[in-house]
Amino acid sequence: MARKRYDPDEVEFDARYQRWLAALESGDETELLEATAAIPTLNSQVLDRFFAVESDDLERPGQRAMEQRLIVLLSEFRPHEAARIRELHKARQRRLDRTTRVSCTVELPTKCARCGSKLKDVKPTGRPRIYCSPACRKAAYEDRRAHRDGAVKVQVVERVVTEVRERRIDVPHPRSECIREVFANDDALVNVIWALIEAVRGGEDLAFSPDQPRFWDLYNNTEVLYEALTKRAASYEPPEPAEPSDEKPGVATNVQRNMQRFTCKPMPGEEAHGGRDLRFPP
Repeated sequence: MARKRYDPDEVEFDARYQRWLAALESGDETELLEATAAIPTLNSQVLDRFFAVESDDLERPGQRAMEQRLIVLLSEFRPHEAARIRELHKARQRRLDRTTRVSCTVELPTKCARCGSKLKDVKPTGRPRIYCSPACRKAAYEDRRAHRDGAVKVQVVERVVTEVRERRIDVPHPRSECIREVFANDDALVNVIWALIEAVRGGEDLAFSPDQPRFWDLYNNTEVLYEALTKRAASYEPPEPAEPSDEKPGVATNVQRNMQRFTCKPMPGEEAHGGRDLRFPP
């Protein structure tokens, strides 16, 4: 889906611009760096045009401030619109790639059915023209009426000039793209894991039944994942707290407790920690 049109109010341009102006006037380097980072299009060329604006005229007060704001605004607007147009072109090309066009053309008569002369002003729509003039049409009618030999027989048929059929073809995308999208989103990764847990734990999905080969493939791969997580957790060295306190345990204490829970793998048929396997949260 292509991005929306650039809207200064939606991206809060004025607030970021006023913050940058205030930091520029105050001279605070830290605030100026943060305010400049909020407007990533402020490169050297934009700054040169910004400071090159002449002072206000007496007849038009505020002109310098308006021109400077317009320079910074256009520095954001133009790249955004260029990227949006590129995305629209790519989306249009993807639609064309998924579409097959089949054309079927039927040629229209080009010569008069009675005298054989070339027809003029042949139109692709409407009733097809077969006579060059009203005289030939009337003469052909008289021939058919008198049953003369060589009379032109007129037969009305369904005529298709151009037929275009479109068929949408689904182009499969690489599975690696789905994997990258899931890995890049923490919520999506957790949702996938819990959906898999519920499918196996519920027992209603026959695809995860023990009599299916994919069940044991999942079992073996989960064992490998568990071993990798155990080794990674065991190699982690949390920072020691500066001073012991009676407050709520910090990050280091939580990590140590989790290491004790997850690195002690119970044997098959054995229940750990009060009858509940802590490897699978409730």
